[in-house]
Amino acid sequence: MEQQLILNFLNLPGIVGLGLMDGHSRPYFSGIGESLNVQQKEVLTEGIQQVISTTPPGFQSFDFKFSQQDVRLYRLDNDMILLVVTDKQLDHVVYENTVAQLKETLESDPLSTISTFRFLAGSQPRPPITESATATTEAAEELANPEEVDPQASVEETSNRFSTTTWGDYLTALNTLTDATAQYLGKIVVANTWRTTRPDDEQLNMIQLDRNGHFSLSTETKVAVAALIEAAIHAALHQWVSTFVKRCTMIIRDYEAMVIEQQLTAEQRALLQVGQASSDE
Repeated sequence: MEQQLILNFLNLPGIVGLGLMDGHSRPYFSGIGESLNVQQKEVLTEGIQQVISTTPPGFQSFDFKFSQQDVRLYRLDNDMILLVVTDKQLDHVVYENTVAQLKETLESDPLSTISTFRFLAGSQPRPPITESATATTEAAEELANPEEVDPQASVEETSNRFSTTTWGDYLTALNTLTDATAQYLGKIVVANTWRTTRPDDEQLNMIQLDRNGHFSLSTETKVAVAALIEAAIHAALHQWVSTFVKRCTMIIRDYEAMVIEQQLTAEQRALLQVGQASSDE
């Protein structure tokens, strides 16, 4: 199961480079480090770690563009960092589903999965993502320079979207996701899944969940449904929805295609940052 999952991920069209760092052993690169010397690899690794360390705790991933590729960084448990470089051939829906399973496997059994990951990735060499060592070094230097690659800019860009979103619109999107999922799992299971995936964040106390899995503003809060969502709560909301979707994806085959893509509007997918709409933005 573990080996097949990793192979499925490695064979996805559009993935042109990979990196895995666990903070203990030597970082592993495929399609990235072939044209770099030892010192350049260290610069790249330090740059990635610096970007992750300066990212607010609530954000477990972010991405940015370099040249014609998209660079995606994921902060995992046990100080692990997963780096994925993709191009325009990537199928975002399939990718998000597969990388979610890979991240969960890496976190649940890190020693075995990392070993298997390195072995399988090493047996499938990839062409370098840049045409020369100079270009790759420039990418590493950009990562190492916080003035060039600012993770906070990605945070602010995402938060700006919520600066014009009302609680009413967001709660409606959440409840639509609940009802769509309940058609397959039932209301009780959906409500329990929301509860078990809830992040331990006091900011989420302003919303409440009933036994049918429906959200509303807490009766103790002074916030009105017409009020705009504060940027500070976005990270906790996004983490909650992301974990919920990940859990449902493990239970329901083709969950994203049948539930998220078919039963949520494009606006709702964008608000919740799920499905194809959020990937394309």
